Amino acid sequence: MMMFELDAEALYDTAVERQGKIFVTTELGGGGSTTPERQAIADRGVDNFLTFSGVLRTRSRADLEEELEGQRASQTASPLLIDMPDASCYVQSEHEGLLELCVALGEQVVAGQCVARVYPLGRAGQPAVEYRAEREGVLVARRFPAQVALGDTLAVIAEVVDNLARDAT
Repeated sequence: MMMFELDAEALYDTAVERQGKIFVTTELGGGGSTTPERQAIADRGVDNFLTFSGVLRTRSRADLEEELEGQRASQTASPLLIDMPDASCYVQSEHEGLLELCVALGEQVVAGQCVARVYPLGRAGQPAVEYRAEREGVLVARRFPAQVALGDTLAVIAEVVDNLARDAT
């Protein structure tokens, strides 16, 4: 699409194009957030573009589709009884930046698994900070806005239980 920009001087793409570089962009769902499935679609698009441009060698589309199917299959439609017994259920940000969730709602999580990454906003090219689960369980809640601040809850991991009665100990 060729688009007329109402305020072109203030946009990043104008600065890039003035340098004689190609600017490619997309909108994947909007709302200032993403999901692991949308991220996989974006990753596939970037890989395809870089392959087309000759930067990467070809990745198998079947491999990418298999990865997406695996994510979908891991989600369950049956109701679960869940418990959040302590603060280790909450994954909270210790940084400011842009959030990438690595686990979809309803997916199983194991202790130590990367559930989210926060990319710093202040300087391009800096590595993301990974946030790992302190417990195993199911991802039952996630932050929606992609921009995070210190102390924001990024994800909530609950235990699957047989009943909702807690021990009196």
